[in-house]
Amino acid sequence: MQISTSSFYDNTSKRLSAMSSRASTLQTEIATGKRFQTPSEAPATSQQIAELNRKDADAAVYGGNLTLAGSLLDQADGVLGQIGTQLQRALELTTQAANGTQTPATRKILGTELASIVDAVAGLANIRNVRGQPLFGTPDGVPAVTKNADGSFAYATINVSEVPIADGQTVQATEGASRIFKLDGGKDTLKILSDLAAALQADGSTGKSASDALDDLNAGIEQVTVVQASVGARSARVELQQTLLATADTDRAALRSKLEDTDVTSAVIELQQMMTALSATQSSFSKLSSLSLFDYLR
Repeated sequence: MQISTSSFYDNTSKRLSAMSSRASTLQTEIATGKRFQTPSEAPATSQQIAELNRKDADAAVYGGNLTLAGSLLDQADGVLGQIGTQLQRALELTTQAANGTQTPATRKILGTELASIVDAVAGLANIRNVRGQPLFGTPDGVPAVTKNADGSFAYATINVSEVPIADGQTVQATEGASRIFKLDGGKDTLKILSDLAAALQADGSTGKSASDALDDLNAGIEQVTVVQASVGARSARVELQQTLLATADTDRAALRSKLEDTDVTSAVIELQQMMTALSATQSSFSKLSSLSLFDYLR
């Protein structure tokens, strides 16, 4: 079989060019740490990475929402705990006032402390959240609880929004004050306490007003407990979703690395082998191309 000189040169040139190109590619992969530099080099892989990038962007939004929701729920849980403590103290004072052995003067003192508890509870209900907005009120800054001139209480109308925390999942990050204090039958925990405090302060009463308020006050405490339990359950759900989100982020990072990152060790070994082969081929080609017919005839 005879091979023409031109074919020999063409084949060798193509082989050297391919080897040089591969060596250059390996050097770029090692330098950048990426297996390909443009999407056109690996369309299918690029599409997968683009999808991972989209999910990363969504995860960043959900992560921010989870952080905010968790902060609001933790704050609400803490404030509800303080409200519950104040109402428990009010129950103790009411129980004392209902005792028939108490004097009118003592009941007046108990009424004064109850009035201070009403103010304290209303103040807690109007606490602002981390964004500077009423925790249990409206985003436009309207207080959650307002005491009217007649001693009744008005509650801001609030449409509790759902915060997106994952694809197709939301969580309620706050509560309205009306749910905390409004009881069945149109009763109101703050109004019950306020009326009792006023009655005790006015004349010390006989203790009947305190006895009549005990059941309603217990119901008010139970309502706060129910709301706090709901807030706690949502807070636990947020924590779980944060854990799941962190796990998903780690998994996506690992998959992205597998898809696009260079295996530096393997690439370096292949580059060394390629450079050795390229050097040997160039050397052989140089020697062969320098030979003439006279060299063969000798």
